[in-house]
Amino acid sequence: MSEQQQPQVRRFPFWLTLSVLGNLVLIGLLAGIFLKGPAGHDPGRDRGKGGAGIELTEAEREGVRQLMRESFEAGRDAMAARREAERELATVLRAEVYDDAAARAALMRLRETDRVARETVGNHMFDGLAELSPAQRALVARIMSGNMEKRGKRGERLEKWRERRDQRTDATPETGPN
Repeated sequence: MSEQQQPQVRRFPFWLTLSVLGNLVLIGLLAGIFLKGPAGHDPGRDRGKGGAGIELTEAEREGVRQLMRESFEAGRDAMAARREAERELATVLRAEVYDDAAARAALMRLRETDRVARETVGNHMFDGLAELSPAQRALVARIMSGNMEKRGKRGERLEKWRERRDQRTDATPETGPN
């Protein structure tokens, strides 16, 4: 019995440690996704404002929502026809053999149904605008125009991208950039 048995030291295997770290990172990512507030949500925002300095009571905001709901309800059939025209165009474009005449006819139908849907919703909305206050109409204008500031910035970026693209396509190995 000259040999003494030493207690064995148990170490965590490398892959187990790596797996635990990976799981912790994944849990952190998921927690961040689910625990953050909704996009654009500002808990300190005054609920009495319609946004962009438009002061509205809850009843006034409800009047705008009601007008929008009624307008889209009035255009329900036209929107359904538009969706059907979209599906028809997609079907024609996915066909095994491309039929140019059928594709153009489907596109024309989509354009016409889109025009009718927009006209129907817009006409109903404009019929009800006279009953709204100036602040409510300002909110409707803001909703209908979208966020023009962001749209403008996106348009500027798109224009710059097109310019760079055109410069790249104008550059040839023989002549270089124009």
